[in-house]
Amino acid sequence: MIKKLLNFINFLLSNKISFKFSNPIPKNIVIFDGESSQDLEYLLDNYDYKVVENRKERIREIYCSLRFTLKFFMNFISISKKINLNTIYLYTLIESINPKFAITSIDNSLKFSLLAKLFEKKIKFIAIQNASRLDFAINSYLYKKKKTKDNNKNFYIQNYFCFVKVEEKDCQKYNIKVDKFYNVGSIRVANFFEYLKNNKIKLNKNKYDICLISEPAKFYNKNMSVDNAEKGFAETVRYTIEFSRKNNLKFIFAGKRIISTEKNYFEIKFYREHSSNDNFNYLVNNMAIKTAENKYSSYSTIFESKVAIGTASTLLKDKIGCGEKILKLDIDD
Repeated sequence: MIKKLLNFINFLLSNKISFKFSNPIPKNIVIFDGESSQDLEYLLDNYDYKVVENRKERIREIYCSLRFTLKFFMNFISISKKINLNTIYLYTLIESINPKFAITSIDNSLKFSLLAKLFEKKIKFIAIQNASRLDFAINSYLYKKKKTKDNNKNFYIQNYFCFVKVEEKDCQKYNIKVDKFYNVGSIRVANFFEYLKNNKIKLNKNKYDICLISEPAKFYNKNMSVDNAEKGFAETVRYTIEFSRKNNLKFIFAGKRIISTEKNYFEIKFYREHSSNDNFNYLVNNMAIKTAENKYSSYSTIFESKVAIGTASTLLKDKIGCGEKILKLDIDD
């Protein structure tokens, strides 16, 4: 108990946190994890909601009114044996807001799964799929290899708004407990076309012949306990470049990360380490740059290309889901 309290106090001191001595305002809808806000911007545009932050770097306020604090300690006494202080706080916050729905697009969030279990009979929890859930398969693979103790048993999704029917089979295959499935397609593709409509932007469907999707696989070998997977991703890049140059095709490289960020640094580093100088320069010179202001650059490039090429990217599903052509290349591990 003392250790938990000390860790919590250290977190408060190390972040720019404001303390709110008022009670949370009741809302009908809670968005869990502010990272979801971008995905839900059009869906909840006309609704009143409260964003409940989960990531430490995004938390900017802590409620500590007398009523809230009493609720917190009552929940601490009743359920502290199973969950940590952060989860107790989130539980108390959502309980105080008293929403009808809690919604997130971070559908693989274990914290959201845990809260859904705790509120199972009280609040409807909705998870909207934002990407191909390869992590479910990876967890299962590593569990069988005895590289992790996580066999997906802690995942629980009450209402899952997923891409297509195959996601239901995958959840069954990888032991993901889901109460109800709703096959609705990709929310990010829907957002992209809503963005085009709102800004009166027209796509040039024949702007490029080939779009190569960036899939930096740095640390993949180590994380998956394999030897040649990173080389396989790199070979996809090499073959695509050589084919494009040989046939004088209009080529575009869809960057994955926002430019000048730490993640972008590791993205570029992966291709520099696994490409010849000539191929690396070709990639960089034909790269669609992603910025914070141009968050849909990857979607623009795949939908303005005749064919999108990749290995595991969700963008492949997004394009073929709209009836367009893709080439998916498997890798040797």
